[in-house]
Amino acid sequence: MAELVWKGKRRSGLRRAPPSPVQTDERYGGDAADGWYNRLVLGDRGLTLSALSPSLAGKVSLVYVDPPFDTGGEFRYQATIPGAPDGAPRISVPAYQDARGLDAWLTWFRETAVLLRGLLADDGNLYVHLDSHVSHYAKVVLDEVFGQSAFQREIIWRIGWVSGFKSRARNWIRNHDVILFYAKGGARSVNFNKEYVPYPKGYLRRDGAAPKGRGYPLDDVWNGSDVDRLDSIQIMSFSGEKVGFPTQKNENLIARIVRASSSPGDVVLDCFAGSGTTAVVAEKLGRRWVACDLAPIAVHATRKRLLAMPEVRPFVVQSVGSLETVPRRKLSAKVDVEAGTATIALRSFAMPARAAPDPARASVAHWSQWIEGWCVDWDHRGAELRAGSRVWRTRGQARLPLAVSHAYEAPGRYVALIKVFDVLGGATTAELVVEVGPPAA
Repeated sequence: MAELVWKGKRRSGLRRAPPSPVQTDERYGGDAADGWYNRLVLGDRGLTLSALSPSLAGKVSLVYVDPPFDTGGEFRYQATIPGAPDGAPRISVPAYQDARGLDAWLTWFRETAVLLRGLLADDGNLYVHLDSHVSHYAKVVLDEVFGQSAFQREIIWRIGWVSGFKSRARNWIRNHDVILFYAKGGARSVNFNKEYVPYPKGYLRRDGAAPKGRGYPLDDVWNGSDVDRLDSIQIMSFSGEKVGFPTQKNENLIARIVRASSSPGDVVLDCFAGSGTTAVVAEKLGRRWVACDLAPIAVHATRKRLLAMPEVRPFVVQSVGSLETVPRRKLSAKVDVEAGTATIALRSFAMPARAAPDPARASVAHWSQWIEGWCVDWDHRGAELRAGSRVWRTRGQARLPLAVSHAYEAPGRYVALIKVFDVLGGATTAELVVEVGPPAA
């Protein structure tokens, strides 16, 4: 088999630090009936995948990853201020850097592939979403890590119509991404649910008879015809899915992969969670999921999408390794107790000047506009926050509730932990002592 060689390859993967512990920071949705909590993890993909290995090795049915493509650029999240006037500036928040250089990228990608292979079940599937910058290099690396027989398909995803800036190139206009599909155990172990596109209304066979089949079987060119519409949301001006995260992928794109290569109850993993589409789709389709990312803004975007769902199964937010520090926010709250019921109200929230530029600050009329959501653990005991009450701003909601209440079952002295999530992805906590007296005689 041909081998790809690059500077630094022989030194990569020879020394591995012991796995870092996984710390659970937040818990949503109460206790899981079957003991499984879906997991949203903040941390570097190497540290995170190593830390997950003891509990997940050989148990993941599907991995979908949309890693950096070595484009040489920097990608930023565009945060909006709720209730700001039309035309108010957005705040640009760093999401990720993509300028390693090819040799460094190949070392990094190979290490990622090796770690993912260890987590996949013997009949597990891997989808790697790339573009022309590195897809041809990545295939050779994946053939080496998984074996040539593991390769199944190169899927071409047509992004959509050509317009705007990219159409000015003096060249063939780029209009597709590449998705490499691998089965860990090779063709004989492929876990695959064949997908069909329904026949259009009024469709007849060549002999004039009505069709008897389920539709057109999907091929390896997606969004290539009028019957298979799968345009990127990035070219849809009014897509309701957009959250401001760069390179966000469509839910219907990821859903196609999840349906085809996993079954309800299977574990789906994405270690480049980004906007959280994989976690959201897996949640909707009844899969268990693990989503990881190095960027706090990615975890913020994913958490926000999950908590905006009408029903979401229990999940935890975890962290691995040392975390990026953010400018300190100032939070003030008060608690009132009456007849065993405590009410916590936020009184103020201050965003430091260096976190947001003056033009954006000028569009903030009330301090609550900085807040995306908040929650309260009414009986905090020093471990992770258990979100007993949570308030999250829904799309288009101008005002955010600033008070929540909780009825305690027994008198006593409790500690309530408040956690506020702001529009820039920061999380700020405060503790309040709650004194609940005995019932009135």
